Amino acid sequence: MSVSTRTAEQPLTRNRDFVIVWAAGAVSELGTSMSQLVFPLVGYAITHSVVEAGLATTGLIVGSVALRLPAGALVDRFARSRVLIVTNAAAALVYASLAVALLTRHLSLAHLVIAGFVSGVVDAFDAPATSATVRTIVPTPQLPVAYTRLEAGERAARLIGPPVGGALYSLARGVPFLVDAASYAATGLAVTRLRTPLPAPARRAQSMRADVAEGLRFVWNHVGVRCMMIWGGLINFAGGFTFIAVTLRLIQRGTPPAAIGLVETAAAIAGLVGAIFAPMIIRRVPTGWLTIALTWTIALLMVPQAWSTNVVVVGALLSLGTFLVPANNAGISAYMVSVVPDQLQGRVNSAAGFIAGGLAPLGPLLAGVALAAVGGVATLLIGAVLTAATALPLLASRTIRGLGRPDEWAETAAAN
Repeated sequence: MSVSTRTAEQPLTRNRDFVIVWAAGAVSELGTSMSQLVFPLVGYAITHSVVEAGLATTGLIVGSVALRLPAGALVDRFARSRVLIVTNAAAALVYASLAVALLTRHLSLAHLVIAGFVSGVVDAFDAPATSATVRTIVPTPQLPVAYTRLEAGERAARLIGPPVGGALYSLARGVPFLVDAASYAATGLAVTRLRTPLPAPARRAQSMRADVAEGLRFVWNHVGVRCMMIWGGLINFAGGFTFIAVTLRLIQRGTPPAAIGLVETAAAIAGLVGAIFAPMIIRRVPTGWLTIALTWTIALLMVPQAWSTNVVVVGALLSLGTFLVPANNAGISAYMVSVVPDQLQGRVNSAAGFIAGGLAPLGPLLAGVALAAVGGVATLLIGAVLTAATALPLLASRTIRGLGRPDEWAETAAAN
């Protein structure tokens, strides 16, 4: 009996390598959720400006997008395990530098922005390498369930991370970054324990430009992937705009960092519950219409947030909007991984990520500008309109409207 056949017969809980990847991802997300909360807080503490505080988060997003395309090409040239070890080690050093600078009171806005940029670059390599790893260690029929398990682990980490990060920040501003550095180091160490070989995939020798072009060409020619990534680019911009606007608005009103962390915790609880129900939702709801329903739900729930800075109200509305996110994310991720050949995993993942994240760096920056120019109510209403509009390319695509459940994906792929 082959290894792949034997693996396909056993549940994911007995797939040792998947359990390691799942646990490592949860630990890494725990540290990341702390850092994402702290980035705008530190930026505002340094500058006392909502615009420059948004710039701190923008640096992280720009780094993730700027090198996304060449990163995918390089991931497909090297052993995926080596890429994961190097990227996690680099991220550990970056966040350790932030922690030391904060604890010694020598952190500047430039250091914060540059560290965010480098961290984003690390993510540009880590994301496609992780995606390719999951495809290697998990049989194709189990991919939807695998991605819901990964979502559940990340949601659980986000449940714990923000309040702990807020509390640690209140005690000493550099500690959340120190914890994140340790989480990256632990993740890199976990990768060394994987038993499944993760070599560089077989591919024809060609230039970097040709590699990048091949990934972009696959995304553009595959109608389902293309439409989802265009939607992803629009929703990531709108989501980043709105989330940073909500956070900065709470900061302006003097909301304690720990209370802001609790808002994210409420959303994380809803996300965790949504991840538990995600396998059932993915099995029963057509993937295309699930994405459309999620988009309109989030847009509608943004409207009442415009008139409230009460953490209970904001937390409740964010929670309602988060419930369907795990099922949607897991469905899209599993769909993409299942239709992309192994030798193109890194390049297609990066090309898709580049398209999906291309506008994201503008979100936090424009949120700070909008808050300063037109105030909180108008800014959040703008965010609601932007979010609702992202559903238009989905509705315009016959392929997305016809993208069904996982057992029907093969028919859609054949049509592309």
